[in-house]
Amino acid sequence: MVQIVVTPDQAKVLTESSDSVEIVDLQGNRLGYFSRCFLEQDVAIARERADSNEPRRTTQQVMERLQSLDPK
Repeated sequence: MVQIVVTPDQAKVLTESSDSVEIVDLQGNRLGYFSRCFLEQDVAIARERADSNEPRRTTQQVMERLQSLDPK
């Protein structure tokens, strides 16, 4: 496994973010994303939503919808 050591300031941003963090190089080129692990609260929210009667869509339906919005 490759390991990258971050500065204390960078570590603070990563640990305090409640969302994904985009990682870029000095030229602004996207290298990837950092996403925190799921917390118990995240799991509880997912379970609550799964137990609800909200309408559901398949991945295929979502992809078709997104493709229909593509301005090409």
